[in-house]
Amino acid sequence: MTRTADEERQRRLIHDYFGDDARIRMLRAAPTFGASLFVIDFDRGARHYRTLGSFGVAFEKTLANWFGSAMQVTEQSSMDLLYPAQLVFHYERLMSLAFALVEKPKSALLLGVGGAAMWRFLRAYIPECETTLVDCDEAVVSIAKRWFYLNQPVVLDTAERYLAGATQKFDVILVDLYNSGGPAEFDPGFWAQCLDALAPGGCLATNWADFASNRKVKPMAESQQEMARGQGLECFYVTRRGFRDNLIQYIPTAARLETLIEAHARFVKARRLPNNGRGILEHCVVTPGFPIEFD
Repeated sequence: MTRTADEERQRRLIHDYFGDDARIRMLRAAPTFGASLFVIDFDRGARHYRTLGSFGVAFEKTLANWFGSAMQVTEQSSMDLLYPAQLVFHYERLMSLAFALVEKPKSALLLGVGGAAMWRFLRAYIPECETTLVDCDEAVVSIAKRWFYLNQPVVLDTAERYLAGATQKFDVILVDLYNSGGPAEFDPGFWAQCLDALAPGGCLATNWADFASNRKVKPMAESQQEMARGQGLECFYVTRRGFRDNLIQYIPTAARLETLIEAHARFVKARRLPNNGRGILEHCVVTPGFPIEFD
């Protein structure tokens, strides 16, 4: 099959970063996402990884830029092929702490499938937790099933429509919703829906990528925080020092900010996490408000 000039360019971009030995497993357009998606296998020393990536505005981890052009390669999700249940990205390990802030997590709503990293983690380390997955992009879901071991049905719908019709309460709700332009935009009504869907003692966690440069993030995060305060709930944020990684926003309905370290230690021991959970909270900033200001 003859490749287009855009496809050739995309392939060169991928190999420019991952190296000529990397194996491109799939490269396809994803109209709903708004950019092409790819799956690639590559090695880093003795470790073997599979990554779901995209082209467009970088909002998680910029890997390459073709001579300063607008087209960039961005990692969406990654899987260690030898240890597929382990969370590769630091922000994913931070997101997993939402389960540490719940006494006995029995149900979880994952808004955004990506490469199914959190689903694999839950299956291995919290198998008693029933998961509901929701994503509006059929291309992303099919990729997760074909290349990232996802074998559970996914609700194909927008997060807003799903929550509007949901009657179930969830112990943990994770919001990890993006397209080629960055984080999906939500109004206060969406955050109210999320909080309404939380079970007593539950926790809502949101992944904010590119938060230090994307000015759309701070108003949405603060809107979520204001909604929580209106219900008498605390909110706090965690990110690595230097503000170059993702920011995770937590709204626990029972736990408080000062219990995070204790909850982390208890979670690591009870779930026997890899490396005893080292590195999850190390070198992190924990704040009760959005950690940076814009000029």
